[in-house]
Amino acid sequence: MIDPTEKDAGKIRAVLIALYETELDLEPTDLALIDIAAPMLARAAQLDAVVKREGQMIPGGNRAGMFVLHPGIAQAQTNRASAAGHLAKIRGEGEGPKRGHNARDAVGARWGNRV
Repeated sequence: MIDPTEKDAGKIRAVLIALYETELDLEPTDLALIDIAAPMLARAAQLDAVVKREGQMIPGGNRAGMFVLHPGIAQAQTNRASAAGHLAKIRGEGEGPKRGHNARDAVGARWGNRV
């Protein structure tokens, strides 16, 4: 399982490859999708840390003293959704419509509640 607080894209990549290889023989295209998704997940964790440090509500807006939702929250959600989209495309080795269905189910189970 991926630690949602992990900020190192290399560590996230290694965990993703290990997770997917339990079900699939990854092809170069699959590895490229992981290479795209891992930094997105690392950036989301970095943004989570910033929001935790600065607070969910920060001074902003167009009136003095007005607080707004921290923009890092929305950006982290966007990064996770984009990463989940890339990971859902991993199909592994083989042909036909059932190729990689286990990977798509695993991605939905892992990331479905985070987007």
